[in-house]
Amino acid sequence: MGMIDEWRAEYERERYLRELPDVALKTRFDALIRNLWSTDAAGNVTPPRSFENRRGLLRLILHTMLEQMERAKLIFRDFDERELREVASADYLPPRLRSPFTGSPSCFAKFGKRPHIRAAFERGILRITPAAAYDDPSLNAAQADKELEHFSVTPNEHLMVRLYGLNAELEEVERPVHCKELFRTLMTRNFYVWCCSLGYDARLFQPFEAEAVLVVRNKEAFRARLHEAVKKQLPEAKSIDRPIQYYDNYTADYSQIIPIFSKNIRYLYQNEYRFAWLVPEGSSLSTFFVELGPLDGIAEIYEVI
Repeated sequence: MGMIDEWRAEYERERYLRELPDVALKTRFDALIRNLWSTDAAGNVTPPRSFENRRGLLRLILHTMLEQMERAKLIFRDFDERELREVASADYLPPRLRSPFTGSPSCFAKFGKRPHIRAAFERGILRITPAAAYDDPSLNAAQADKELEHFSVTPNEHLMVRLYGLNAELEEVERPVHCKELFRTLMTRNFYVWCCSLGYDARLFQPFEAEAVLVVRNKEAFRARLHEAVKKQLPEAKSIDRPIQYYDNYTADYSQIIPIFSKNIRYLYQNEYRFAWLVPEGSSLSTFFVELGPLDGIAEIYEVI
């Protein structure tokens, strides 16, 4: 049995998207295929850099298409990955940089407005923000997120209840119950955060509405300087940094969602690396700035024309 056949049989057994409304199913499909592409150093569209991510996306995309075809009573057909990638990247325009990107895309990459990125490069000025601040509709779609809230959905598990009412003869009778999806929600307390991408990817200029990118080559030196600078202002904070783990609400094991370092799979294309600081419970959090000093010895800056 091939990979596609295995994934098809898997979904036919579980059919975990059966309760999802048509509009939400289409939104899910669009979000998944948006992650199905990346770029090379020259800014050309390529498949995702991670084979594991690519394989996981194709599995979820197939499951979503199977549900769509089931509802439309269509016969199963294979999908064309290249065609999906072309559709998902149709609005992408390679950035025109003042100087071409050189070297390995492996780095810390911070995309943003020109004045902010220049300040970061020239003086090491970084903005440290409470995670709750990202639950803000004024932010662009790449930034806005409920960082303190996660949930998983398991339509094949149910809370069993019995409902009773009165019939026409005023006799107590049991009412039928239609089992729906079971939502598990995980909340975490507020924390401080600074994030970047774990690698340069030209596609990130557009969603972040960026005019420049800070490319940190010496990641260890940067980590040490950032943690030291924050410690001066938050001496009691616990600092942690690591790559983000992305999860799908409908297939993730609730127990595997890591507070602070998990995000919905719709953000997978960002390949985020996160620095987080936990302060004593009950602390009041507000945005502040740190200054690491000039970063020209460990980083580069690239600006759009």
